[in-house]
Amino acid sequence: MNAIDILSKYWGYSTFRSKQEEVIENILANKDVLAIFPVGEGKSLCYQVPALMKNGVCLVISPLISLMTDQLRFLSSKGIKSIAINKNINLNEVDDIFNKCKFGGIKFLFLSPERLQNSKIKRKLNDININLIAVDEAHCISEWGHQFRPSFRKISDLRTILPQTPILALTATANKYVINDITTNLHFKKNHEIVKTSLKKNNISYLVLENIDKRKKLIELVEKIKSSIIIYANSRKNVENISKYLNYNDYNSCFYHAGLSYENRKNIQEKWIKNQIRIIVATSSFGMGINKQDVRLVINFSLPPNIETYYQQSGRAGRDNKKAYSILLFDENDIKYQQTLLKQRYPKCYEIIDFYNNLSNYLQIPIGSVPDDNKSINIKNFKERYKISSIELYNFLNILQNEGYIIFKGFVKPHSKLKIILDTNNLYKFQIENRLYDQFIRLLLRTYPKLFNEYVSINEDIIAKKINRDINFVKKIFNKLEKLEVVKYQFNDENTINIKYLISRVDSQYLSFNDAEIEKRKKSDLYRLEKMISFCKNQDQCRRNLILNYFDEVESNDCENCSNCLKHDI
Repeated sequence: MNAIDILSKYWGYSTFRSKQEEVIENILANKDVLAIFPVGEGKSLCYQVPALMKNGVCLVISPLISLMTDQLRFLSSKGIKSIAINKNINLNEVDDIFNKCKFGGIKFLFLSPERLQNSKIKRKLNDININLIAVDEAHCISEWGHQFRPSFRKISDLRTILPQTPILALTATANKYVINDITTNLHFKKNHEIVKTSLKKNNISYLVLENIDKRKKLIELVEKIKSSIIIYANSRKNVENISKYLNYNDYNSCFYHAGLSYENRKNIQEKWIKNQIRIIVATSSFGMGINKQDVRLVINFSLPPNIETYYQQSGRAGRDNKKAYSILLFDENDIKYQQTLLKQRYPKCYEIIDFYNNLSNYLQIPIGSVPDDNKSINIKNFKERYKISSIELYNFLNILQNEGYIIFKGFVKPHSKLKIILDTNNLYKFQIENRLYDQFIRLLLRTYPKLFNEYVSINEDIIAKKINRDINFVKKIFNKLEKLEVVKYQFNDENTINIKYLISRVDSQYLSFNDAEIEKRKKSDLYRLEKMISFCKNQDQCRRNLILNYFDEVESNDCENCSNCLKHDI
């Protein structure tokens, strides 16, 4: 079947949007392509159609589990077989997954950048016919790859593994710097194509409100806009506090951030998509790739670090092309916060060396020694001992990881522990006399059969899911059972970080870091932050056009729809 036949069969359309067909034609001509389409303009279709036209499997590198889940759900609804390998997939399942790709008619294999670094998975990719490599949300290579998730910078390994397979990188935002960074990092072939459509979103009204009572304005906005709403804030603590404030004022909301378990995040997202929750308060990455049509309002309660992030978040409103609002609330404290964050993200060389020595001393690793096993630090204890913040800790660890000294698994919460202290006869007697606890205890024994013999690591989230309740309910039951002298319960609420040294501890006089590269990244981030601040402070020019100009798109007509054009807020 040709491209139009595929489009008609699976999507029910007779024509493509904008430049989708141009992207598809270049992919079919075996060219590498960077496609820059606005949020909601059908980027996914650009890899799905050519992949369905060709024999083999399309490999999709996707940054978030929620993104993968959304795409898997969509493809399944079309009767198209697809599968994912992410951090929630046990590596023991990899053989089975690749067999399904080879013999089971799978057309799309979704893979996280981190899983791509696994040597077994790399070897397995050569065993199946990969017809296309799609890198979704490719701006993350430039925005996240340097600092937060270095695996993004290693997606380029695919060029060595699959040198002849075309690569399609997809993003909604990329200026000249980011375009060059993406195409260079992914080792695009010389004859590659960049297909860019206008980033203009005529249905979104961009409003920037400075130095106001944010909480008072928030209540006004959620009262006025009755549809689905996303509110972005700059920290987990702020996200939780804003959600609590809204609920206290009788506005149905939930908070969402990476500190929640995967199951909790998945549950909250699904409820929001089904409109069981009207307002979601979240940190920056929420909503990426989620095709929810009825979001009428996106509020930035904090200043975003750059225009790329702001535009991505704003574009999650009005995906149905109906009237929608993007409202940014900011003050001087927001600017100071982002400037401080930037300074912490790029410390001086001597500060990195001091941190490396402190970390090694904390873990009691002698110079010249490399531990065989993983080590862990208690976050609270480490921060108090060395007087650093969580952000500084995370940034230092990232630098050491990027430089090849360590790898770490961040902010891991150790499992709680449980032991039944009654013998089997007395426990049975307790269950008969306390029917309310009977089913719960039965579930525990099925899930953790060794509870009589020793303390067993348990996961409250898994138990909560099995009984269809939240984690607080489970903890309450355990505490009651402990008071009744049925169990001993050790709840662990202190996060740790697992660390593996890749090389022997180095004497500080021999430590070296790429100062020039660190300074280059710092200047880039500072430039983007200054552009964001300038955008907010500008009271005269059309806000939509300021965004377009930043992305090298020239527009002569004003939008007549933003706070500068209308000279009033919502």
